Amino acid sequence: MRRTHLFLTELVLDLFLFAVCAAVCAGLLLRARGMSRESRRLTEAVYAAQTIAEQWRATGVRPAWPAQDGSGLTGVLTVSGDALDIAVYADGALVYTLEGVRCLG
Repeated sequence: MRRTHLFLTELVLDLFLFAVCAAVCAGLLLRARGMSRESRRLTEAVYAAQTIAEQWRATGVRPAWPAQDGSGLTGVLTVSGDALDIAVYADGALVYTLEGVRCLG
């Protein structure tokens, strides 16, 4: 009978340890998913800002914000003299800024 109690105690402790490890791994996976989402958003924001900056440098005409592509990004373009400042937002939060893009034209 004593061996049975010892076995059950060890089994309960093993299950508890497994549950703790599973919870830690699930937390790490959720954090990695969030980092991936942030990275994707930043990449999309940089791409949009780069496209606008290249249009500005090539033509010297203030470009329009790219058509909605489903990314949910919005931008604010500010022209001061021959420089263009670009601020890219996602869900109302600033994601990326590109300042002082000079016009070549």
